Amino acid sequence: MQEIAHPPQLGAAILEAEALVAGYFEDIHILKGISVKAWPGHVACILGPNGTGKSTLLKAVFGFLRPVSGHVRYEGREITGMAPESMLANGIAYLPQHPSIFPFLSVEVNLKLGLWGRRLSRAQIAERIAEACSQFPVLEEKRRQPAGQLSGGQQRQLEMARSLLTDPKVYLIDEPTAGVDPKTSAEIYRRIRSLARERGKAVLLVDQDIRRALEIADYVYVVRTGALLDQGPRDRFGGDTAELVARWLHASGEA
Repeated sequence: MQEIAHPPQLGAAILEAEALVAGYFEDIHILKGISVKAWPGHVACILGPNGTGKSTLLKAVFGFLRPVSGHVRYEGREITGMAPESMLANGIAYLPQHPSIFPFLSVEVNLKLGLWGRRLSRAQIAERIAEACSQFPVLEEKRRQPAGQLSGGQQRQLEMARSLLTDPKVYLIDEPTAGVDPKTSAEIYRRIRSLARERGKAVLLVDQDIRRALEIADYVYVVRTGALLDQGPRDRFGGDTAELVARWLHASGEA
């Protein structure tokens, strides 16, 4: 596919993954030379069917999976294969697809674990947790309850709040509303948009909810079998999700 120039209004990318090749087994590559970027104040969405390498891409960027080849650059610095804890320390946060709460610990303790290893005073920790709870009011209401008693949508909000405690510059998000009720899903997407527009975060979002993702996206990457099928500003896709799905199916030989 011909490279599409990124629109100048997005500015300089803070995070760049270039020509990443990666997989979980030797000589079996899930990612086949994929390149994506994330920009401060904008949401870049990675869309595609199941099994196309979207989650693998975020894991390779965040250091859970070391690429066979390619580069990851953050603020112009090479960070390919950097350990996840170092990613966090450098301002990159990651919200995984699968639940990552500690169900028998309270909401408050789960939040505190998001600051584990940080050299902060008790007052500073309390201030950050109070701020997180103000952003997600349901967590304040249930602060003393075991996290496992929260609904699926509330647990997802807890995970988001915890991952944001370090005030990252880049936020990698994998399927934020999988299994979440529609009302809570709408709130989560609103908050993701707010993180970019109001707080200047660079968001790289993996999603299967095409309609919702296109509503908040500034730039869209369409992935198929570990490679980019298409990319461009959201307006280029015209919000026609039916056409987008048809394009995926045609590319896979299913149409």
